[in-house]
Amino acid sequence: MNTDIKQAMHVEAGKSFGTAEANENERHWNDDKIDRKNQDPTNHYDKTRMKLNFEIGPDGKVHPLGYQEKSLEVRLQERLTELGWKPFKPDSKIQPNCCAKFIFGGNHDRTLEMAFGTQTVNLDKGADNSHLQRCPEIEQWAKDVYDWCAKRYGQENIIGFQVHLDESSPHIHALIVPVGQRAKSGRECVMWSAKFGKSRYGYGHILREMHTSLYEEVGSKYGLERGDSIEGRNVSHLSKRDYIRKLAKDAKQAEKAVKGLQTMIRRLEAQIFRSQSQLEEIEKSLSSGKIALQEYEIQKTKIQKQISEYQSKLEDKACKLQEKEQELEQMTKNIDRVGRVVQPFRNHKIDFEPPRITGKPPIFGVDKWIEEQNRSIANRFVKIVRQIEELYRKDAEQQIQAVQNNALLDYRELKWLQQEYVRLTDLNDNQTEQMQTFLDQLAEPSVRKRIFTIADALIGGQPVAVSSGGGGGNADSDLRWDGRRPDEEEEAYKRRCLLYVARIVHNSQKRIMCKKTR
Repeated sequence: MNTDIKQAMHVEAGKSFGTAEANENERHWNDDKIDRKNQDPTNHYDKTRMKLNFEIGPDGKVHPLGYQEKSLEVRLQERLTELGWKPFKPDSKIQPNCCAKFIFGGNHDRTLEMAFGTQTVNLDKGADNSHLQRCPEIEQWAKDVYDWCAKRYGQENIIGFQVHLDESSPHIHALIVPVGQRAKSGRECVMWSAKFGKSRYGYGHILREMHTSLYEEVGSKYGLERGDSIEGRNVSHLSKRDYIRKLAKDAKQAEKAVKGLQTMIRRLEAQIFRSQSQLEEIEKSLSSGKIALQEYEIQKTKIQKQISEYQSKLEDKACKLQEKEQELEQMTKNIDRVGRVVQPFRNHKIDFEPPRITGKPPIFGVDKWIEEQNRSIANRFVKIVRQIEELYRKDAEQQIQAVQNNALLDYRELKWLQQEYVRLTDLNDNQTEQMQTFLDQLAEPSVRKRIFTIADALIGGQPVAVSSGGGGGNADSDLRWDGRRPDEEEEAYKRRCLLYVARIVHNSQKRIMCKKTR
């Protein structure tokens, strides 16, 4: 069985479906939007192939992409309303699943063949593929997948069914509402568990059955073998992603440590230079008679002790710096190696004896003897070549499997990035608010003076107690100062001191205002 030509299917539970997702599925983009999307190296949207995209409508026929008057998210909301869907409150930390987001695809080469036949497709960014024509086979495959979905979930619950031929591999996006019946009333309603199980075990069982059913009813007709369990592939895929993120995080921390050590080394070198200058100064003072010999010896001993301590610290930091630099270099290599889906082929070595002519030629029948020897040598040579071919064939299978495991699953990375975008946006808004508060504080001369006085003291390494009244003791402050952090850069430390003081002054001001209003 050829395990390379596989179907692919992924399903994700959706708690919502936004306009951005709808616009992407239906390609409601202008040229500027497409160009911005393609700035991401992981994206590949071919403008010259977008005219080949299509969708299967509620009538089961092929239509141009985005032909329906109502947008995808509006059609979803209308169907949810029909079913009496009532989500939880907007501020709730959890929300029930209201839709299933499917992606159907398959082997890269096979799906391209279904879409474009023997036509030459240039998958390089910016390439001109305007000569391509869409083949009927990809349309029939999409119709068969649509029929499979309609049979399982009901045609009225297929909100969108878009086929994209403008990316690296042709694939289908299907947005489906899972519908079940209430036990008591028998009324239809949105019910994820009715179609995808009540537990992880149940979901896994249903998913395996879905792969089998899709293969038997659709995939087998197009030479696509049954796909692997997407659940298992996701675990592998995400663990690799998580590993890459961990490596990147560790590398960032190592880079930060390197910069911190470099700052410390520069600081120690400056301290040694100042101490050496002090030593030269007291030697001049001794020569001019400004200080006595006894005072000179005391100061000299003290300075030399400082230089020795600084030198010892400098050697220690230099050693740590070398270790961190080597660690960072190795991490960078690991990230580059792990990040590549396709790895270099191994240089296989096979131990074999070169074919040789054995025995002496006979006096009679030399021609027949030569023929037999040539046949024997040829057979042994073919056997060696077959061994080598088998080894590299196995390598190629592993390469193809690795690509398949990452092909359609990369959208999970996109979803994570979208979540990160939301988180970072919130963080940015919070920091903007803090900065505005800080600027407002600086506008008041008395507060500004207080902030800079305390910040200067912290930067100089002096512990400062801050209270609501501005006096001693910091019992009223819930922001405890942790001092300078290991390997923290000078500028970063100064900024943190300033922001820390701004926060505690702000808190103390709020407490004062609260006391006044009582």
